[in-house]
Amino acid sequence: MYSECRNVHGSGRLRIFRRYMLLILALLLVAWSPVLASDAGPSLESGIVNRAEVEAFFDEAVPAGLVKYNIPGATISFVQDGELIFSRGYGYSDIANRTPVDPETTLFHIGSITKLFTWTCVMQLVEEGKIDLDADINTYLTDFSIPETYPGNPVTMRHLMTHSAGFEEQAIHMVVADVEDLYPFRTYCEENVPARVYPPGTVTSYSNYGATLAAVIVEDVTGVPFEQYLNEHILSPLSMTRTSISYTLPPEMVGSLSSGYHYMGMTNEAVPDFVCVVGPAGSISSTANDMAAFLAAHMENGSWHGAEILSEETAALMHAPAFSNDPRVSSMCLGFYETRLNYERIIEHGGDTDTFHSLLAIIPERATGFFVSYNSIGGGQARDDLLMEFVDRFYSTSASTTLAKDSGTPAGKYTGTYQMTRHNYQTFEFYLTRPGQISIEQGEKTLLYTPSGSPPSEYGEVAPGVFAQSGGQLTSYGNLVFREDEQGTVDFLCFENLPIFAFERVPWYATDPFTDGVKNTGLAILLTVLVWPVMAIFRRVYGVTGDERDTALSVYARLVAGAASLLFVVFVLVLLPAVMGDTALIESYLLGRTVPLALSAVMTVPVIAVLLSAVAAAFAIPVWRRRSWSVWHRVHYSIVVIGLIMLAWWVNYWNLFIFRL
Repeated sequence: MYSECRNVHGSGRLRIFRRYMLLILALLLVAWSPVLASDAGPSLESGIVNRAEVEAFFDEAVPAGLVKYNIPGATISFVQDGELIFSRGYGYSDIANRTPVDPETTLFHIGSITKLFTWTCVMQLVEEGKIDLDADINTYLTDFSIPETYPGNPVTMRHLMTHSAGFEEQAIHMVVADVEDLYPFRTYCEENVPARVYPPGTVTSYSNYGATLAAVIVEDVTGVPFEQYLNEHILSPLSMTRTSISYTLPPEMVGSLSSGYHYMGMTNEAVPDFVCVVGPAGSISSTANDMAAFLAAHMENGSWHGAEILSEETAALMHAPAFSNDPRVSSMCLGFYETRLNYERIIEHGGDTDTFHSLLAIIPERATGFFVSYNSIGGGQARDDLLMEFVDRFYSTSASTTLAKDSGTPAGKYTGTYQMTRHNYQTFEFYLTRPGQISIEQGEKTLLYTPSGSPPSEYGEVAPGVFAQSGGQLTSYGNLVFREDEQGTVDFLCFENLPIFAFERVPWYATDPFTDGVKNTGLAILLTVLVWPVMAIFRRVYGVTGDERDTALSVYARLVAGAASLLFVVFVLVLLPAVMGDTALIESYLLGRTVPLALSAVMTVPVIAVLLSAVAAAFAIPVWRRRSWSVWHRVHYSIVVIGLIMLAWWVNYWNLFIFRL
């Protein structure tokens, strides 16, 4: 749901590659597995803390999550009114050595919660007048610039902080195989500027690049390395002595980092975590107690125990709503994002690496919050469960959902295919990590919401353009909200409590059934060219001339069309599957800073095929004019040209060219 900081080590390359791809898919599909809410428990009033009750809740809920999701260990800290009320470690940080988790000393990778530290650094510079939230970020960048794709609509720091800059998703080169292979995140940002696919301020699409770019700006504005700035302006003032953004931990922390685990074959196996180049977007390691200090400072609007990291005014600005995909859904703040559960406004941020899954959540009106981190892949679901259970336990509500009267809006206005805005658009990565699509269809009296590969769920209309899951079940992601453009056409599907991205409505020609149909139909047509050499051999062997004259034109026309057809068939049925199945090759492409020669060679094939297809299409005109063939053969040649055009369209749609690697 949050970040993808990924690491691939040389050993176990197949296993690691599968982890890489599964994590990408899991992150892209996370919004489609909502957590159910329920009503329960007494209310915990702001300022009145029953420590024993809070302790009892976490002592029951966290171990239950460890068991349910097969997680070895977790660490948690709970803060009320700016004070650490409770912290505890559960389970093990190292199963082999039976090392228990200690909330004071055991470090966990916090993933994208790192971004909150980066955004806090930015807000300090905003407070000092060194950064203008609404100025073109190219004003601050010294080594490179962001292209002016939309003239008059520059990307600003506000856009970066609300993930509304309009960048496409780009995971390539974000990680390296080992710590020794790390290179400056500034270099990464300069070499991997993503395409701008939406005008800034149009819609959110969570971006690791945007957060890393903000750290580059911090360096350019201050002249200080980001790690040094972070240490001097946040970690040291808050006495976060067991927190580091570097993968090379100081001597006193070495040995304190929890192992990360995958549950495989009925057992938890320790696996190395990802090493990400985009450190300011996701590489901090910390303890629960240290994170409590950071959480408390934000809860107290910038000050904690005499240390001020933000003024009260600046902190309030950072925590306030700053951008929303629709007025009816939760907002992005400046770094934090909103969730509303049981009518409680929560500002939060999650963090995901391959093996660690974390959450920092604050309920400002209650002056309550907690940090939790798990050390296995099941932690992503466990942390969502924990937040829901906490809110239900202490801030319960008996509110129910009532279906609205018929709004008169045809259900067809909402039906269609949608896909997440957070995906790649313009490179080979689009095909490599194909965005999953969801289908909205009309039921009897409801809409049927069907994520790719999952059974449908029924949603009934509760307000114009707003649909709740039938049966009154509440989910952590909230209702479906359909956003309309100025002409009243639905262009985006949003989840009420997922402000970090939306789902764009997909045109008919970009739906999976259509694109797959074009490919399969095109291949079937092109395979019919096999009859041409058979016919030629037959005529030569038996001396049959029929109604054809083997002119130079006919020979060259079939030769070109046949060659293009052969290249397309071999590429789609042989070469492309071989590339996708070659874990070492894909790993090299994703991690290396140069494109593998073998991949470049394969992606040259469709370029040649498209050029030959254009020549074959040009031959169709004289073929019909000169009538060297019978009508049937001319029709067949034209159909083959259509098949070539279909495959040319398909490879172009999926960016399967060498110049899009």
